[in-house]
Amino acid sequence: MFEYKLLPLPAPSKKAKGRKTMPDRFSHALGECLNEQAKDNWEYIGQESFALEEKSGLMGKERTIEIRTMIFRREVGLNEMPLDKKLEKLREKKSGTMVQAPPVAAPLPEPFPEPMPSPQALSADPPAPEAGNIPEAAEPEGHEPTRIFSPFTGDSGDSAPALGPAEKP
Repeated sequence: MFEYKLLPLPAPSKKAKGRKTMPDRFSHALGECLNEQAKDNWEYIGQESFALEEKSGLMGKERTIEIRTMIFRREVGLNEMPLDKKLEKLREKKSGTMVQAPPVAAPLPEPFPEPMPSPQALSADPPAPEAGNIPEAAEPEGHEPTRIFSPFTGDSGDSAPALGPAEKP
């Protein structure tokens, strides 16, 4: 629900620095009025003109005058709303005033490359059996053994450094 406020168009302000012409002065006064109302959360909607009949003088002669007003509105009841409803209303208001960029289609991902063949499959002739490997008879047909290479020697560990205090020469 909205609350509305109508204000008469402001009169051109008196001379101000840099504003010599009447349109400049009027624009300055109008801008000040809009900024002042915006501080209190009033949103400018537009301008309307109304014709009124007014009696003037002793004889009560009627004349028609035109009144121009600026229309402002603000939402009522935001304080009583739950927080999620408030945020939704504010997002709607923001999206209505902002220019949205057109959605950009995401580029299609490239297909995965074919997996590389194993080095064993690349060799044309089967490798010769080495000492310590499983004999070929125990392996299934067409299956190459998996070999694990280690940078460490397969010794009993006698080459490990001794721990303890350093010896003096």
